[in-house]
Amino acid sequence: MEINPRPVPKFTCYFCNKVIENDTEVGHTTVCGNVLVPCVNKCGAYVPRMGLQKHNKECVNRTTNTLPKQQKRRVPNTSYGLAPDSRNIASNNSTRTTNNGLMKNDNQNELYKLSRKIADLESRFQFQQDNNNHLSTSLTNYEKLKTSQLQLNLDIEKIKYQNQLAYDWRKKTDSILEALKVNLSSIDRAKRDLDSKVMGLQTRMMLIEKLQDQISGLVDSFRREQAYNRQVDMSFEENFEEIKKTSAQENAKNLAILGDVKDALDITKQDMENAKVQLEDHGIKFTNIIYDLRGVGQSASEAIKKMENMEKEYENLKKEFTQMKLDMEILEGLTSSNDFRPGPGRLLWRITEVDAKMIQAKQSGNVVKSPIFFTHEYGYRVRVLMYMNGLKKWKDRYALLCLHVLKGDFDMVLKWPCNIEGTVVLRDLDDLEKAKPFTKVITAKRQTGNEECEEPQESSSCYIFIPHSTLLKSNYVKNDTIFLDIKIRQNNKLETSL
Repeated sequence: MEINPRPVPKFTCYFCNKVIENDTEVGHTTVCGNVLVPCVNKCGAYVPRMGLQKHNKECVNRTTNTLPKQQKRRVPNTSYGLAPDSRNIASNNSTRTTNNGLMKNDNQNELYKLSRKIADLESRFQFQQDNNNHLSTSLTNYEKLKTSQLQLNLDIEKIKYQNQLAYDWRKKTDSILEALKVNLSSIDRAKRDLDSKVMGLQTRMMLIEKLQDQISGLVDSFRREQAYNRQVDMSFEENFEEIKKTSAQENAKNLAILGDVKDALDITKQDMENAKVQLEDHGIKFTNIIYDLRGVGQSASEAIKKMENMEKEYENLKKEFTQMKLDMEILEGLTSSNDFRPGPGRLLWRITEVDAKMIQAKQSGNVVKSPIFFTHEYGYRVRVLMYMNGLKKWKDRYALLCLHVLKGDFDMVLKWPCNIEGTVVLRDLDDLEKAKPFTKVITAKRQTGNEECEEPQESSSCYIFIPHSTLLKSNYVKNDTIFLDIKIRQNNKLETSL
């Protein structure tokens, strides 16, 4: 039976901030260009996927490959005229000629010139033949390269086709998995409902067992009363026999006894009616007890809900208390160092007790706030927020930092919306001369300064990521303290009119 794939819901990518319609979040993350990936040269940096090639060129651990220089093929210099030696010989011979041997010397010179030309032509022919051989080998190599290129193109087409098949299979598999997840969730809900019904039935069975015990007690009491009535009847019969025996002697007494018996019967009937009324009263009491038990159950469930709400409120109060404690520590640090005023555009942030703050962040998600500073003289009032344990899907892996723009005294003479850029440097504390700081670019885009909304949205691009494996390295943490150097880039367009 084929399972109709459910439509994939739209979502906003955390990295590229685009609305994705026809893909799952996992599938898009594998191809998104803004996803942070580690450097292949293992320099410790995490860069976006689309900037990986640029980072590899600028990476400190990159390797350079130098190609060997090709030696140029030198063509032998050939002389198509007379050799210097032949000219010298000819000049010498011409000076030593005589009238008798002049013709003989000229013939020898001509023969020597012809031999030199033949030798030059042979060397040129040999050189040309070598070039032809080299050209033929080059042509064969070119043909081989061409055939290999065609084969590679065919292989690439096959790989593309296989990738398309794999993508289609993966998409179909994702849809099937989504359907299975929905079915599993419905099964879990049905299981929870069944468990709740079973618990209700168990409580009802317990109540029924209690009622059965009470009814059995009532039945026992009724039987005892019935046995008592039987004994009364037996005694009545015995008395009646005695009355018969003595009836002749004591008629008057018999009449009195008969009256007493009638009274006893009336009393017995009255007792039976009273027993019936008591049984009815007990039944009414049992129904009232059942209603009371139901009311107790409802009140208990309401009490449990109240307890859960109180626990949530307690957790929120605990989180607010720890956050207030962090804020008080920041205020105490500022009041204890009244002489320190961060300059415009830069802040050297000293964070102490890193381990304790990391534990608090894991327990209650506290935010570490930096001192407030200005982007430039009479500029934007900003501070840095640090989520040491990350947020949502990034918890327990990354520390998240963002630049928060606050309300300032000079907002009316500044340009809005603002676009602030800067760098955050995690200082290396081991060797200051050969330091390897960890640097990230930070940005902030705000319509206005806002004191209340201190936590940006999860999909905001203003976050920067510092992996815990980098943040807690021994060269960055010293005496349970780290230093973050925040520098704001100066822009003349953002300057005030003061």
